Parts: sequence; structure tokens; C-alpha cells
Amino acid sequence: MPKSRDKSIARIVIDALMGTVLVLVMATALVDEAPHEYLGLALLALVIVHVILNRRWFTTLRRGRWTAVRALQAASVLGLVVCIVGQGASAVVLSKHALAFLPAIPGSALARSVHLVCSHWTFIFVFAHVGLQAKNVFRRIGKTISANHALLWTFRIGIAAVTAFGAVSFVQLGLPAYLTGQVKFAEGDPNVLFACVRWASVAMLVSTVFHCLRSALESSGRKPRRLR
Repeated sequence: MPKSRDKSIARIVIDALMGTVLVLVMATALVDEAPHEYLGLALLALVIVHVILNRRWFTTLRRGRWTAVRALQAASVLGLVVCIVGQGASAVVLSKHALAFLPAIPGSALARSVHLVCSHWTFIFVFAHVGLQAKNVFRRIGKTISANHALLWTFRIGIAAVTAFGAVSFVQLGLPAYLTGQVKFAEGDPNVLFACVRWASVAMLVSTVFHCLRSALESSGRKPRRLR
């Protein structure tokens, strides 16, 4: 098997694990500190592996023409890096289980505020990045099921339903308040299974919005055809 194919498979596996672990991290915040902390460490490790596998992307930032889509992609990645650093640094201060071997560090109130803001923005940036990169995935799915109109419309309705539930969950989970730093302590549903469903639907919402945004930007950037 060619090395390029191996790397592609590794990227897909790492990205799938990263998305799954991120949903679990957000869903377990109110249930038990220990699983939440260990999942957070796993997420950090997956992000580091993802960056290593895609490190060449950072060397291309000074090359080529900058379009609106490229700027949006860069903003999502750089925003994610900043938030992961903030999330990791604040976790060191707040940890009571996974990093309990470290000496106590003062500033837990500030660290908690930073952690809440960074963790929720990390969620947004990750799935914004997924949506911006999902063009080929949606294209392949469309080609595969386009001949079956019933299956195609079932897929579309399913995406619309999950996205709509994600919009409701976005509000019910209080994400606007978390993202703007108005919440000082985590709040939400302690039911892990239902919390996972809600966070997964928000992930679909964010991914779909940014996928559609990319499509709109690319459509507006195309030159109109000349009439003959």
C-alpha cells in the first residue's frame, strides 16, 4: 500500500476519533471530573497527532493566492491552535485527577473561565474546519446516491432534521453565553447519552453551516460565463 494512502487513512481515523472524543469531552463535563479530564488529555494528544500529520499546511501559508475560503480555513485552524493552548494550560491548573501528580497552581477562578471559553470555541473551530473540508465527502455521497431519488431525499431530510435539532440544542446548551465568557461554572444535562446526542447535533449544525458558507463563497467567486 502506498505511503500516501497510509497517511490518508491515518488522517481519516485520527479525525474521526478527534470528533468523537470532542463530543464526549463536552458531554461528560457535568458527570464526573475524572473521565472528563482523561478524555481531554486524549483529545489534546489527537490534536497534536493531527497537526503533525498535516504540518505541511503551515508551510503553505505564505504561498499562493488568498481567497475568502482559504482565509476562513486558516482562521479556523489558527483559532483552534490558540484555543487548544488555552484549554491545555487552564486544564493544568484545574486538574484534580489526570494531572494530580503536579504541584497545585493558583488561579483556579481565572483558569476555569479561560477553560470554559476555550473549550467551547475549540468545539466550534473543530467542526467549522470539518465543514470547510467536507466538500469532497458530500460530493462523493451525492454521486453515490444521486441515482436513487428516495435515498437522496432521505439523506437531505435527515441532514436538515439533525441540523434543526442542532440549532435548538445550540440555544438550550447555552453556547452563546459560553462563547462570550458569561458562564463561570459549567451547566447542562448530566445525562451523558442525551448530552452526546445534543452535542453531536450541534457538531452537524456547525459543519453544515460552514460547508454551505464555503459553497456560497466559491459560487460568488466564480466568473459569470459570457453569453454567446
